[in-house]
Amino acid sequence: MADIIELIERGEVKRYFRARNKYCFEGAISHITQHASGTEPLFLEDADYLYMLHLIKEVLCKFKCNVLSFVLMSNHLHLLLKFLGSNMSDIMKKLLQRYAVYFNKKYQRKGHVFCGAYRSALCFDDSYLLASSLYIHVNPAKAELANNPVDYRWSSCALFLDDAEKETFVDYKFILEILDNDICRAKMKYRNLLKGFNVGRISNVFEKPDALDAMARMLREKNKEWRIERNLPDDYDIEKRIEQLRKKGRLTNPQEIKARMFLIEQLKSRGFHVSEIAEKLNLTRQAIYKLQSSYTPS
Repeated sequence: MADIIELIERGEVKRYFRARNKYCFEGAISHITQHASGTEPLFLEDADYLYMLHLIKEVLCKFKCNVLSFVLMSNHLHLLLKFLGSNMSDIMKKLLQRYAVYFNKKYQRKGHVFCGAYRSALCFDDSYLLASSLYIHVNPAKAELANNPVDYRWSSCALFLDDAEKETFVDYKFILEILDNDICRAKMKYRNLLKGFNVGRISNVFEKPDALDAMARMLREKNKEWRIERNLPDDYDIEKRIEQLRKKGRLTNPQEIKARMFLIEQLKSRGFHVSEIAEKLNLTRQAIYKLQSSYTPS
């Protein structure tokens, strides 16, 4: 495990797939998949899908885990999650066990509902993160359950494409902001990417865990088109900058002030509130507000 962590920190691993001995940490983003046992279904009627959605919202809110995108299929599910603690196993155990109890009780059955351990693929690269979300949303079209992914009821796809913004437990803007800081433009770009995929050529991640590699490479080649403005550092780089700036205290050097402002903006773009940023940087909220109001970009 130490070797893989070192490779991840050096940026040499962009995606880390595991069925067992999973790795999780604060801020980790993981594409999680789970399948029904054998050829049995997971969901038989609307009430089953709705109960799973209820559990996802309840359990993940309780454990402070963000849902970035999802799809519930008749015999499997995909979740793209951002963990705010190293608690993946607790979250998934609670979620899957509660649904299994519900399903077995409702349909008067015994035995395992799910097929072994769930699978997790940690994403350390924006192209893999975007590819995972797109793969999740094209699943219903791939299974011929819908001609257009947005028409499938049991996924987050509509949130990524609808013109109107909706109140939801899904943090869909996290993915969209990879494409553009303007959410309307980002939705248009996401729609075009969905249209551009030949679903017949996309392999099943249950059978081929590296099925997303080709999608991620294609998206990485488009990097200049959809990542000009942001060019975000990864989370490990941000954590290193935080440690450096925590030790500096009051800043007077213009370059250091600019660096701190850049770091604050990166943390804001990842969904951190001012109070959380202040704690991370060993500052007061007032100091951050003052810095933001007085700073003029060069």
